[in-house]
Amino acid sequence: MTVRKGDTLFAISRANGIPVRDLIDANKMRPPYALSVGQQIRLPAAKIHVVQKGETSYGISRQYGVTVSELMEANHIKSPYTLVIGQKLVLPGGAEEATASVSPQPQVSSRHTRHGRRSTTHYTPPPRSGSGFIWPVSGKLASRFGPKSGGLHNDGINIIAPRGTPVRAAEVGVVVYASNALEGYGNLLLIRHSGGWITAYAHNERLLVRPGQQVKKGQVVARVGSTGGVMTPQLHFEIRRGRQVLDPLRYLRPQTAQSR
Repeated sequence: MTVRKGDTLFAISRANGIPVRDLIDANKMRPPYALSVGQQIRLPAAKIHVVQKGETSYGISRQYGVTVSELMEANHIKSPYTLVIGQKLVLPGGAEEATASVSPQPQVSSRHTRHGRRSTTHYTPPPRSGSGFIWPVSGKLASRFGPKSGGLHNDGINIIAPRGTPVRAAEVGVVVYASNALEGYGNLLLIRHSGGWITAYAHNERLLVRPGQQVKKGQVVARVGSTGGVMTPQLHFEIRRGRQVLDPLRYLRPQTAQSR
């Protein structure tokens, strides 16, 4: 496009649904990013995500390795960040699908991304036990699944437990991710189960299994810690099926615990 009088990078970004950073990168611009009338600006194709059933702003931001605020600002969405099925979201500059946790076919890529190393290997899980998911650790519920203050959403539950407490696989499956590359989650473990199910275990002190390794139900796979964005030793635990985030308390056997 041709720059006209009064045009700014922000105005062009907003009018075309393209993040400012993508415009800067596509045109190899340098600070102070000044524009001149008649200048030719290349408009790169915007990266789009279509909201699916069960998806949240928090889950989508994690999927592409950006923050909730970056994602919402790119789409001019105000708190409480309400999304609707079929809504098209412009992805911020640098966004790239970074985790297997929401993919029907989890993969970790041998190429480097902004959040670490993933592999393109597909891991096929063994059949499930058929008796449902067990609690990965016993302890007090610090946070339940659902909306939180500030427009955030907890895609799982947080369980307080002493540092070093064994974390157990909630069901038989295969490890598809074991890394600390995803911001805010510390040492994160993802286990894929047959039928498109995935369980996630975050903030661990240590990971005791590796990608591609099959695990038994109840097998110790990690140790409770306070890595990532938490100060108190705890386990963040999620259950997903395909792209849908589910309330773990609906799928775990009841345990005596308090929550807030």
